[in-house]
Amino acid sequence: MGHQSSDLTNNVVARRIRAERSEPIGERRRSVARRSNLPRTGDGFVATSWLLATTFIILGCGGFGLTATSTPTLTLEPTRTVSSSLTPFQPVPFTPTFLPTETFTPSPTFTPTSTLTPTITSTPEFIFQGPGDITVPILLYHHIGYSLKDSEFYVSPDAFESQMNYLYTRGYRTISVEQLTQAIHFGAQLPSRPILLTFDDGSETVYADALPIMQQYGFTGTAYIVYNFIGAARYMNKIQIRALYEAGWEIGSHSVSHQNLTTRPGKQEEEIVKSRQRLESYLEVPIRSFAYPFGAYDSDSLKFVKFAGYTSAMGLGDKSVQGKENIYYLYRHSITAEATLESFIQILPWKP
Repeated sequence: MGHQSSDLTNNVVARRIRAERSEPIGERRRSVARRSNLPRTGDGFVATSWLLATTFIILGCGGFGLTATSTPTLTLEPTRTVSSSLTPFQPVPFTPTFLPTETFTPSPTFTPTSTLTPTITSTPEFIFQGPGDITVPILLYHHIGYSLKDSEFYVSPDAFESQMNYLYTRGYRTISVEQLTQAIHFGAQLPSRPILLTFDDGSETVYADALPIMQQYGFTGTAYIVYNFIGAARYMNKIQIRALYEAGWEIGSHSVSHQNLTTRPGKQEEEIVKSRQRLESYLEVPIRSFAYPFGAYDSDSLKFVKFAGYTSAMGLGDKSVQGKENIYYLYRHSITAEATLESFIQILPWKP
């Protein structure tokens, strides 16, 4: 593949590895054991009251008597509360075992205060694109929020909303990775300005901040999940990830433990093949796309990606043209905290 030897891609990958390794390791520790118990109320009581009074009044020779009647008894039944023990979801072993699907109605816990009002535009034109090369910019985000340590991987909610507003008002519309791969292989009807929004690692800010902002514009995205990060501090749990899926998002694999696959050859099967099996079994959603940790890959990791049955894989790059030659290393523009709206606009292929 032509991109593998590209100096540009290697430089981008090297920068990504250095930057991501600088993030605190403590934020990625797993925190999956949670317990909660419902409080138990006390037993009820029975209150019973009787009143009896008898008065005899004798007046004159005839006499006259009054007898008091009893007051009805009020009986209160004991109030009982059934206690329950809620057991958190636990990851299943390597062999996938599909569990019964829970019934729930998830809703984001965060409602942003928007300062931007989407401009209503006419329905975007759909045109048949492909097969072969297709122009589709793919954007890569990690966290939508505020970093305590000024990490470059945090984009503020205000900046993120400004970017989404620009995309929407300029006619960009989101598509799925599945739609892109279908268009590359067979051709498909796509918006005239298609775009893909992807989020790596599984930060809880994707659920709390990115989701409600994107819903204002009718946008969906793809979340690439690290299996060992599920339920850890500051990362999404199973319910939140499934909420994204129910909202129309795609879920992809970002490995088991976020290792650099080019330096851990003995771990590639575990990180690539097993991650798909575990994620599908635990989350009960289809996993068809893979994102290389740090954007780093080699011929062995590519072999395992294909062996695992993924239909595409995500890498890094400054291009927006995607095709059959790079379908297992689709180019993504990394959006960081330093990006201004002007620099954001410059990476897009279509401008007013």
